[in-house]
Amino acid sequence: MTTHKFTLKEVFSPAWTKTKEYAWYLFCVFILSVAVMAIGRFTFILAPLIDYLVGISIVTISLVIASGHTPTFNDLFKSFKNYKITWHYILTTLLYILIVVIGLIFFILPGIYLAVRLHFYKFLIIEHENMGPIDTLKESMRMTSGLFWRLLGFIIVIALFNIVGVLLLGVGLIITIPVSVLAHAFLYKKLLHHNKEVKVDSI
Repeated sequence: MTTHKFTLKEVFSPAWTKTKEYAWYLFCVFILSVAVMAIGRFTFILAPLIDYLVGISIVTISLVIASGHTPTFNDLFKSFKNYKITWHYILTTLLYILIVVIGLIFFILPGIYLAVRLHFYKFLIIEHENMGPIDTLKESMRMTSGLFWRLLGFIIVIALFNIVGVLLLGVGLIITIPVSVLAHAFLYKKLLHHNKEVKVDSI
């Protein structure tokens, strides 16, 4: 299999462009997400579920934008119309956390490796409603084959980028978080497209 060696510019450039293009929409989504999760903290028991639901909405919106479509308010609830997506998202997230934690227990490095390689499961679930948790994780592993170090570097850059947002009195997160989420979506789309081409070439 030919590995697609993406560059940071390939994913951050369109992410920044789209963040500027949909600045007001993304700002409203950011504020709404923070408010909903904050309210969820008062319920305690429902807090994790609320976080999952917010996560589904954010990933859905990022995929809508990365696909070249104009996001709407209805896209916030688009994925909830299919119970499979919500159920698979929650179940796979729990499985992902379990796998990473077990990996971290075994000398830390296996946990980091698995966390990076399984990184795109959320996007796969939103776009492939019939793909179960195990298949989703396997597909993420296949998509990221040979890209561990590049993906780790990408994740580190994302983390540093958002730290800068925090240092700017937290206000910077209004910009850094949307750019980060969209960069993930554009990278996912790029890897997915490359893997589809590889599949066709290998037939």
